[in-house]
Amino acid sequence: MQVVDLFCGLGGFSAGAIEAGAEVILGVDHDSVPLKLWAANIPGARAKLAKLGSDGTQIDLPPASPSLHVHTSPPCTDLSLARGGKLPEADVEAGIQMIRWALDLVLERGDKSWSLENVSTPKTRQVLTEYAARFPGLVGWTTLDAAEFGAAQTRIRLIATPLRLIEVLQEMPSARRVSVRDMFASRALEVPATHFKNQTRNRNGFPCVRSVEEQSFTVCASHALTWCDRDGKTHKVMTARESAILMGFGDQWRLPQGCRTAQKAVGNALCTAMSRSIMQAAMHLHAGTPVFSTPTPLTARGMTPQASTVPDLLKADEQSSEEVLDNRLRTIESLIRGLHEAGASAAPIV
Repeated sequence: MQVVDLFCGLGGFSAGAIEAGAEVILGVDHDSVPLKLWAANIPGARAKLAKLGSDGTQIDLPPASPSLHVHTSPPCTDLSLARGGKLPEADVEAGIQMIRWALDLVLERGDKSWSLENVSTPKTRQVLTEYAARFPGLVGWTTLDAAEFGAAQTRIRLIATPLRLIEVLQEMPSARRVSVRDMFASRALEVPATHFKNQTRNRNGFPCVRSVEEQSFTVCASHALTWCDRDGKTHKVMTARESAILMGFGDQWRLPQGCRTAQKAVGNALCTAMSRSIMQAAMHLHAGTPVFSTPTPLTARGMTPQASTVPDLLKADEQSSEEVLDNRLRTIESLIRGLHEAGASAAPIV
């Protein structure tokens, strides 16, 4: 299948689509910084600098076709609860209108295969519920955790697609849980600390800390996670490249210059594990192939853009007995450490 990526940014959806074996042909974004890198990361695809939305530029898109998938990721900054506090009503309304524009676009075009990604909030869920009622079968939606598809982080996102594609995603068996250590090991890298933390604290005032044997917290655009010890003592802030590893970007995927700009681009992207699974589901429906068993297993990826081959969707995520035993031992170690910490500090494990 061919893919058009609207609001493409750094290319989280495009990267996952390539891993699934799709051909990305067009990316559109209003910000030239990530768009230029998107073009560099996906040679042969066309990059278009344009403002999207009801008041934006008219873009000539390929005609709707069963072999074309259109993905949209309307900006979610104006909707995200991660900003903290009460969001300005005008900002929220602008974000909602962008979602409506994206839905109207694919419905008016008659696209058979499409997807929309955004944050899951009461407002966004209300809009999708309305569209699902107005266009039964043509619009479905759900909230998904990227960790269920093999991402090394907890990342909840609202996904809208035609209803049958949503059903396939919900039927897809969960990938094995991938820890931060697992993801770094897949790149032949050592983790620089035993734990990491985000910017929040639990109800007792202690930093929210996780072990590297678990998935990470959500990678944010505004600030990176921090490497630390089990007591929350800072080791160092994660680099944008380390954040990109947790997002699933290949080692060769180019990032913007400057740590803040790079972190913003990475944090605003879609996890490649989730986008890969969306495209696998879309390709499964297009080809009418038997239902596949599991998402693509974790492997070391220095992905060469557009050079991926279509994965065997029927191949299970096989692990050697040594790998299974090692993962179980790590889990037991993490549980014992957590119980010890809980007894020592009387603070809940977050």
